[in-house]
Amino acid sequence: MVPSSDRTLVMSDGPAAALYQPGRIGTMQLRNRFVQAPIFTQFASTFGEVDDKLIDYHRARARGGVGLIITENTSIDWEVGRTVGHPIRIDHDRFIGGLSNLVDAVHGEGGKIAVQLHHTGRQNSKGNTERNEPPLAPTAGITSAFGTAPRAIEEHEIPGLIDKYVQGARRAVAAGFDAVELHGAHGYLLGQFLSPFTNKRTDSWGGSLENRARFALEVVRGIRAEVGPDYPVLYRLSVVEPYEGGLSLEDGLAFCEMLEPHVDALDVSAGNYDTAMTLLPMIAPGSLVNYAKAVKQRVSIPVIGVGRLTWLLDEMSQAVSAGELDFVAFGRSGLADPDTVIKTQRGQPQSVRRCLAVNECISRWMFNGKGTQCVINPTLGQERRAEQARRPAASKQRVLVIGAGPSGCEAAILAAQRGHSVTLLERDGRLGGQLWAWASASPFRMEVINMINFYASELDRVGVTVHLHSDGKDVNPHLWDTVLLATGTESADPSTDVTQMMSSGILPTASEVMVFGETEVALFAALWLAENGKNVSLLSPAVSVGMDTNDMQRGHLTELLQNLGAKIVTNAILPADGQVIMASARMASTLHAGLVDDYRVQSIGTRARGGRMYEATQSGFWSAARIGEAL
Repeated sequence: MVPSSDRTLVMSDGPAAALYQPGRIGTMQLRNRFVQAPIFTQFASTFGEVDDKLIDYHRARARGGVGLIITENTSIDWEVGRTVGHPIRIDHDRFIGGLSNLVDAVHGEGGKIAVQLHHTGRQNSKGNTERNEPPLAPTAGITSAFGTAPRAIEEHEIPGLIDKYVQGARRAVAAGFDAVELHGAHGYLLGQFLSPFTNKRTDSWGGSLENRARFALEVVRGIRAEVGPDYPVLYRLSVVEPYEGGLSLEDGLAFCEMLEPHVDALDVSAGNYDTAMTLLPMIAPGSLVNYAKAVKQRVSIPVIGVGRLTWLLDEMSQAVSAGELDFVAFGRSGLADPDTVIKTQRGQPQSVRRCLAVNECISRWMFNGKGTQCVINPTLGQERRAEQARRPAASKQRVLVIGAGPSGCEAAILAAQRGHSVTLLERDGRLGGQLWAWASASPFRMEVINMINFYASELDRVGVTVHLHSDGKDVNPHLWDTVLLATGTESADPSTDVTQMMSSGILPTASEVMVFGETEVALFAALWLAENGKNVSLLSPAVSVGMDTNDMQRGHLTELLQNLGAKIVTNAILPADGQVIMASARMASTLHAGLVDDYRVQSIGTRARGGRMYEATQSGFWSAARIGEAL
């Protein structure tokens, strides 16, 4: 992190300068135009209390320079309306004390913080309610991606539900939050009343747009009456649901006009968890921002845009300057690098860990009820421990790292930051290791190459000595105080190493190629071949393909393959003839295996623990944190 004493030294005068200018939402003055978007971390306690882990996470983002932090989905109805996992609670006065500690931490770093008031509605399951009862919805029986049929909300229950939002806002004021945001996006309860797909009511709460908008408007009016005219109220909405029968863009825009007299800003997204790839895009940056621009054409209050915008800061600055947008929000990007704002403001964009958008954070961890992690940020959720890890080492050592993939680069960078003398060896003529195989196909090429360039820049910045075309076989490990073997994995048959083939870009000569394997590598290999004009069959010996990746990435890559005409066969057997590329499980590298003592000579990364990029970055960073420390 950037030391606090350095934060007054900077003010960008480059193309993105407008984003660093102060902004205002109602009476709330913000130091810049950056917002940390609400994104579910599951860092609260099991029962929804604020604890040190959650505070440390938010403190790091405030210290990193964002003007406004919006908390993740904070439950106003723990019994039937909380998100699966460990959300924050604001459904009882007993939680005000912990929430105020969170507010104080953010304020201490110069940031502002809003709490997001949330009710799942139908996007919940019976097993996640206190009494194993069906979730609530405007209309019964319309299931969501979460699979439990909801019961219909009785009309006499509606005032009580409205009051839950109002009481949440009252507690937000008592806890010292600078604003509240209502979560009306992504298919939750407020959006369910608005959507014609989920609201089939025939009473005054359904039917016409005005009736479908009534619930949200009554909530907003109730909150405004409770908090007064000057307290900032934000509303997050999906302005369109891109499927048959969902909310149309025109209705979404008309609803924004209805909201305008009652709220201070609109936070604009799209879709719900039935269309998860809309709201959590893995496609090119900026896919959602035009919705925010469309809203801004219809309202005069501030509008917040989102959607992988760290890649488009210059364009977003121009949009802010032109009045097309007012604020830029980071969701997953804020997980990847809490210091994005301060780094770019200092003119160091090359030092930003830019989100890859592979959705491991969402699909691998969040959807499975686990604390959110990031494949490229090994310190997420461990901010306090990471602060300790970056301190100068107790004793300085000569450190050799062999292998310049993610694990080796993470280890070398942190070790050098801590004062060690570090040399990094890489057998190829460039840094990155197996990342180059990942970059061979188009979906994440830009992101992965940027990550490689990030490593190169950071290695240079911290003074690591790098030797390319050096495989480390002839190195005498006894000449070093610590040796980290970050040599990854290799094919059981080096002549058919698919990652080497992809990294080098050397295509097989046959026009029809079969890829055999159940792994993520198999998906990328098939996609690389198909994009290069080969007729591809992907043969998985398992019941699915990409078994070691998350569901969203598996679905995304599978769809891309199908669009290119590739054949996917599961429960397949190894063909006896034809051009076959093997892409099944790999084995750990054995370089200097006889010298490994897990003290002076250590295997790290996927060589030590298997896995993919997450395991590599975690192992590299935390292995370097232990060098030179007393056991």
